[in-house]
Amino acid sequence: MVEIDVNHFSCRELNNHLRETAEQTDRIVLLNPDARHNLVVGLTTAVSVTIQGSAGYFCAGLCDGPVLRVCGNVGWGFGDNLMNGVLSVDGNAGAVCGVAMRSGDVLVRGNIGSRAGQVMKGGTLLCFGNAGYRAGSMMMGGTIIILGDAREALGEFIMDGEIFVAGKIESLGEDAVITEMRSKDDERLARILEQHEVKYSGGFQKIISDQRALRYAEYERGELLFGAGAEKKAQDAVADGNRDVMNFDAD
Repeated sequence: MVEIDVNHFSCRELNNHLRETAEQTDRIVLLNPDARHNLVVGLTTAVSVTIQGSAGYFCAGLCDGPVLRVCGNVGWGFGDNLMNGVLSVDGNAGAVCGVAMRSGDVLVRGNIGSRAGQVMKGGTLLCFGNAGYRAGSMMMGGTIIILGDAREALGEFIMDGEIFVAGKIESLGEDAVITEMRSKDDERLARILEQHEVKYSGGFQKIISDQRALRYAEYERGELLFGAGAEKKAQDAVADGNRDVMNFDAD
């Protein structure tokens, strides 16, 4: 184990030192973080990191592989663009927690702020408490699990992926809809909760995209295309003179 006093480094120096140290040990402890911003950014080694205190904005952004624990709270953008790994917070997380994450797990044992999981593409975001407004906004994939309540506009313009809420939902966002839970959903949630040692035996509401606001399988002027065959349809649309079509590859 290696202990590092955050006060001895600038932000850039600290993150460079972390990446170098991660090649030489399997566990790192950061002391005196004092809620500084941009801690543990760009770490791409499967190493255990513990932050002994709270962290500021964009903690653990652009990471691929680490197992990180924050023994306090975090600010905005925790786990931004996570590629893989397990990131956990003992307390609360600010806005856009798990934004644009692609894989891995983000665990928040307290509450999460607004727009958690915005434009996430994969992985699992697990909130033990309540979620602020527009959780899952423009979500493109992955899974959000909220064990508490969800505030207004849940799943605003969700494109793909699934949101599960154990508590109350204040309101759904545009193009989000509650659908029936299936046995495979219950089994998958049970596995995820057991994996992270969460004891919960109640039910969930499942939210997915209604796929009405953006007609995924069709095209019109200025419309977005998603899913299989989208590229061919976009090419045909351009050939027909519609140059306002945007194509997004789900992969």
